Amino acid sequence: MLETSTPPTGPRAARTSERLTSGRHSSRGGIQKRSGAPSVRVDKDGDVSMGTGSGSGRGNGTARRATPGRRHDPLGKSSRPARNGIDTSSIQKTILRSMGSDAPLSRGARPSLKSVRGRSRAQNARDGLDRITVRGLKQSKAAGNPDGGVSDLIGFLERKATHPDAPASEAVKIKKSRLEGDALIISVRPEDTPKITRINHYVFAGAELKIEAPPEKATPLESNADSETPNTIDTLKGVLSRRYNVDSKFLDLSHLGSDPELVNIGMFSTTSRESKFFPALMKICDNIFTSAKQKEEAIVSVSLANNALTNISSVTTLSQTFPAIRNLDLSNNQLRNLASMEGWRWKFRKLDHLILTGNPVEAEVPLYKTEMLKWFPSLTTLDTIQLRTPEEVKAAANGRLPMPILGPCFRDEASIGENFVKQYFVAYDGDRAALVTGFYDAQSTFSLSVNTSAPRAPETSDYKVPGWDAYIKRSRNLTKLAHLPAQMSRLHTGTDSIKDVFSTLPATRHPDLLAEPQKWCIECHTIPGLPDPAGQSASGVGGLIVMVHGEFSEVDVSTGQATTTRSFDRTFVLGPGAGIGGIRVACDTLVLRAYGGHDAWQPEGGAVDGNVLAQPPTLHKIALPPELAVPSQGKSEEQVRKELLVVELSKGTGMTLQWSEQCLNQSGWSLEAAAAAFEQAKSQLPADAFVSR
Repeated sequence: MLETSTPPTGPRAARTSERLTSGRHSSRGGIQKRSGAPSVRVDKDGDVSMGTGSGSGRGNGTARRATPGRRHDPLGKSSRPARNGIDTSSIQKTILRSMGSDAPLSRGARPSLKSVRGRSRAQNARDGLDRITVRGLKQSKAAGNPDGGVSDLIGFLERKATHPDAPASEAVKIKKSRLEGDALIISVRPEDTPKITRINHYVFAGAELKIEAPPEKATPLESNADSETPNTIDTLKGVLSRRYNVDSKFLDLSHLGSDPELVNIGMFSTTSRESKFFPALMKICDNIFTSAKQKEEAIVSVSLANNALTNISSVTTLSQTFPAIRNLDLSNNQLRNLASMEGWRWKFRKLDHLILTGNPVEAEVPLYKTEMLKWFPSLTTLDTIQLRTPEEVKAAANGRLPMPILGPCFRDEASIGENFVKQYFVAYDGDRAALVTGFYDAQSTFSLSVNTSAPRAPETSDYKVPGWDAYIKRSRNLTKLAHLPAQMSRLHTGTDSIKDVFSTLPATRHPDLLAEPQKWCIECHTIPGLPDPAGQSASGVGGLIVMVHGEFSEVDVSTGQATTTRSFDRTFVLGPGAGIGGIRVACDTLVLRAYGGHDAWQPEGGAVDGNVLAQPPTLHKIALPPELAVPSQGKSEEQVRKELLVVELSKGTGMTLQWSEQCLNQSGWSLEAAAAAFEQAKSQLPADAFVSR
């Protein structure tokens, strides 16, 4: 894990030699706190178990790489004045006195030797492996296999716990296993424990797995002899005292492997002691800082540079102890890919500046900068390059996009789409059997899928999202179902099949389309080439694609009261047929997600007024040739795409088709660039550039 100034000696050196001669590579990592949020998983039979899932702040300054042997702030941060009546300078001085003194830790920080004695040292320390309990095998379909399904379960755990992009050397391997009653006890390396516990609640062969992490490991303070414990505590406190800069609020944890005090006490003499070192260091910090506010005010920047880290598993507890740091230096380590930093994904919600120079990930993952911006929402600077401004971070946090949000495009034909939407959802809430009879036929298809990872509305982020039990068995989420039989069984074709699935779904109540138009976003476009159900046109017939985004409430039938609100996205493909109004639903795709509100599709500058099905005002006054943006013989796909862009820009800006085409041509046919260019130049455009002004 951590770089050392001299090679190890004794038993550790012998083990190292054995690994080298056998061609095996062992990742050296430490303990990290376990977490295992329920996730959406599938087994090889296609069964699905979907759970539910759900800060900002910035620092500033520029980066300077730390010089080996010197203790300074590589991120150039200065101390802050006292806030809210708290004298941060006094707090920091008290902290320094505590870290540098010989006083024992507080009562709550003392190790519990009783708990250590109560555990089997042979089980917890002899081979350096963690024991994890996995339950659910006996209830699975694999329990009938000759070996009781053990080998299949072990293969399943290793496969699911290993990141798809991880190199072979970092693949999760289960070293030992044994059955105890209805539980499978497995032994894994400490650095693999969080990867295994992460797949808690996965479904294996039809049964949900329950994965129980081992008890919190003893820190070096607990695992050493009683006479050594005070010395170890004092040494670690002294290390923190020397490496903490009060003025810059900087904790320098670089070059830990060559720190003389740590080397002298043999902190890195064995893999086991080494893996426990950093969690012990963070535990001392947790006892020194009594609140999250103190931590945030006292520590702004942390450096873990030059520690030979191949992954962050040994130092992952930094994100639990100091989650609000603004600057993090990981330079000159051995981080090779994104999987090596997976444990800190979406952590450090206030991180402003990250340094990764000198790591192989720079060369081996070309898009790592883009990924870091996704992982850390407040990040503005990566290495020494500013990737976005604080204003852009603030705009993103407020849900604003770089280009203006335009209203929906509803290009109807003879009011067919409008009439369909007005009738459909009223009938869906009232009489689904009659609805299917009126709009679907023997060739119609329907499918639904559940998206548990979609963003939720901010006002609901602190509430538990209702479960999806009523929908899971019908869900056809193709990102979760990998097997063709399961995929095909959840695509419903024909009126009988669709009636059957509709009857099993909870009763619903959609908002009134005319009374609450702001809760709906509906788009409509013409599409050519639909199969002719009458068989009279070989080239197909014209139709419509209608996309509806909205929300509904599930209703308790016995009381008539709404119980749960969900968001949905529904896409209909409509064609001519014998149904109501002479149309048929050729394809119906429903996507369900947790309630996400309706602000995302509101055009900038205010909510939509009036009927959401009405054409945007500018389109009413633009003469659209009938062949515009419609595929036809002799017209290339590229030309159709450009014509669609012209119509969209004209709709959003009010410019004529000719001026819109000119603007797009000068912007490289990028709608985003054209919209930005229009915003800059609109005040200088002549009156004839607009349909109306």
